[in-house]
Amino acid sequence: MKRFVVVEAGPVPRDLICPAAPAVLRARCADTSFGVGLGRMGLSLVVGPPPRADDVHVVIDEHLAVDVDLCRDSRLLDCADVLQGSRAHSAADALRRLRHLTSVHPACGIAAVPLAEAGTGTGADADAGAGAGAGGWAVAGGPDRAVVLVPYGPYAAPGERSLLPSCMHAWLVAGCSLREWPHAREAPSG
Repeated sequence: MKRFVVVEAGPVPRDLICPAAPAVLRARCADTSFGVGLGRMGLSLVVGPPPRADDVHVVIDEHLAVDVDLCRDSRLLDCADVLQGSRAHSAADALRRLRHLTSVHPACGIAAVPLAEAGTGTGADADAGAGAGAGGWAVAGGPDRAVVLVPYGPYAAPGERSLLPSCMHAWLVAGCSLREWPHAREAPSG
């Protein structure tokens, strides 16, 4: 699977446009979308009324996302901005997979592997994703190649969760680090 993804900051009222520190990220491709609110209290799924006519959607990222488990075209894998798996792995296997993906495809902005088990978060979020059938994502990216674990816990409502790595890519494009992503925790080394 390959898809062209557009990530917007917003909708935001015209007088509050600040794409360098987006409060809301919405990823969309074809007829699928996923949004996260990045407020001071942390991450939440974006739900609510449709945007008003005077709201502005600021495109902060457009990129190619490729499923590394399904794609066999090396040209697509080499030029993808987001490499993501579709097969869930244990945390240890996901981290090994990330090391492999980032070494073989150094040009990718983000590599992401879905986690099979719940409890990848910390504190109250630790088991919140248990009913979702998967634990979240192991993600590597950015100039420092930070590796973080991101639980599904904050995303209680159903949605196209495969677009979360695209939102995280836009976060990097906006100048932030994966370590700053709400509810992310640094992956264990080794």
